[in-house]
Amino acid sequence: MSEVFSYNAQWAKENISLPELLSVFGHEPVKITKSGHEYWYNSPFRYEKEPSFHTSYLGGKWIWNDFGRGDVKGNGNVIGFLKLHENVSVSESLNILRNLFPHRGQPISWNKVKKLPLFENMSLAGQGAPSQKDQGSLKIESTTEKIWDKALIGYLAGERCINHKLALPYLACIKYTNAQTGKSYQTLGFANESGDYECRDKYFKGILKAQDAHDRNTAKDISFIPGSKGDEVAVFEGFMDFLTVLTIKNIPVLPVDVVVLNMVNMRRRAMDFIRSQNYQAIYTFFDNDSAGEKTTKLFQDELGDVVKPQNHLYQGYKDYNQHWQEQQKAS
Repeated sequence: MSEVFSYNAQWAKENISLPELLSVFGHEPVKITKSGHEYWYNSPFRYEKEPSFHTSYLGGKWIWNDFGRGDVKGNGNVIGFLKLHENVSVSESLNILRNLFPHRGQPISWNKVKKLPLFENMSLAGQGAPSQKDQGSLKIESTTEKIWDKALIGYLAGERCINHKLALPYLACIKYTNAQTGKSYQTLGFANESGDYECRDKYFKGILKAQDAHDRNTAKDISFIPGSKGDEVAVFEGFMDFLTVLTIKNIPVLPVDVVVLNMVNMRRRAMDFIRSQNYQAIYTFFDNDSAGEKTTKLFQDELGDVVKPQNHLYQGYKDYNQHWQEQQKAS
């Protein structure tokens, strides 16, 4: 009889690396030192420009320190990071790790690996579109504010049902090349606060590093757009929902400030930024799924009664843009 495999704290310590786990949550190192044994990040728990979060492999396990926190929770191991980042218990942390890395630490065939959740939907639809695993070899060749490409405008106006005249001032036309294949593509880019671009088109969804960012890795980050009222903010999970609200209201600029997470795991960075602004009302537009519900609750628990969820406006749909698309098809 084969030994029963246990996903316990010892398994997590021996098999899960913090850099890999941080990458899953959208956090990439700003710099790597000591021949790849130490990694520095902008803190996953705050909005910052200079890296204060450090992780290294020491004593047979990955450990981390967040030198900007100044509290007893500012260091730990893989499980300690998950407890703090996701506000969960030890058992819940282990369950997250088991779901993220079900094949880690035990013999398994490649055929079985390909059927695991992490390997689903690895390739994108569309002839010639770059796959997600190729994104490290994608390089921006040019960035222009004018978007003349009919396919990109058609994607916005046709597939997404967004008023492209209102949307285009917030977007850039990104021409990029896949170094592995030599092929070039064009996509829509939405800038984040680190200067990199969240990119979308019919065939591609990913993040591309700015042309002038030679001394760092690609930076996942929030985006901020100021409004005319300084005491309220609307928080979106993705920029397509922000552009959807512009389209519905038929206005070029929202009166409230706008924060776009660009990835649900940027929620703590967004909350830290929002706290610094002392907003009197925070309108959230998160997805109607488990991650969106959890993020809404986290905002309410930590920011209080000023949080006013708006996901009832697209109840029954994953997000506002999906709801808007269905409305337009029915009209």
